[in-house]
Amino acid sequence: MSVMPIDSLIYSVTYENYQKNILQDKINKTQGAWKISDQMLHHLQYAYVYLKDSDGMIVKRYEIDTFEKADPSKGYEEQDKYCFIFKSSKDVFFEYPYSRVQARHYRLSSELDNLPSLNESEIGSRLNKSKNIDSEPSRKSKGSGVLEPAKEQLVKIRNEKFNDRPMPSAEIARGLITRVEAGEDADAVLTEYYFSLTKDKLK
Repeated sequence: MSVMPIDSLIYSVTYENYQKNILQDKINKTQGAWKISDQMLHHLQYAYVYLKDSDGMIVKRYEIDTFEKADPSKGYEEQDKYCFIFKSSKDVFFEYPYSRVQARHYRLSSELDNLPSLNESEIGSRLNKSKNIDSEPSRKSKGSGVLEPAKEQLVKIRNEKFNDRPMPSAEIARGLITRVEAGEDADAVLTEYYFSLTKDKLK
């Protein structure tokens, strides 16, 4: 079985963090941090920034140089997480065609780089939408259908993205549900799970 075609990390930021940490490159060229398995880190070459409350707009593309454990001297307190240091960055503006990114997703750069760019008017409109939305109430707005129960999120993504893969056992499924209920992104949780199965078969 071949390794899953993954080389990119997609992560979400608020408009405030976009202005503070993304719009202009940080001097230390560091972004993060996340709990990511060592085997996954070896396959990530690019990162894309998803702007929250912008109707799914990607605003930046990074070429990753390396990953490092979170460094307190750079303002990162959780040393069990990984940050990436980037070689280069590029402002890009296109619509992410998959489900909403709550925390992070994994995809293939060749698919993302071929998506059409948004025009200036649409970019401005989406930036303003992200800027003006109070994200806290929207997170609690269950009536909008934005948030689904963890199990439903996992089943939906499994059927859309991994329908050719075996269903996880009941015990494993409960663990995946617990992770999503704790705030992890369902897409990332499932991708990491199936990626680990693929790597195990190659050993």
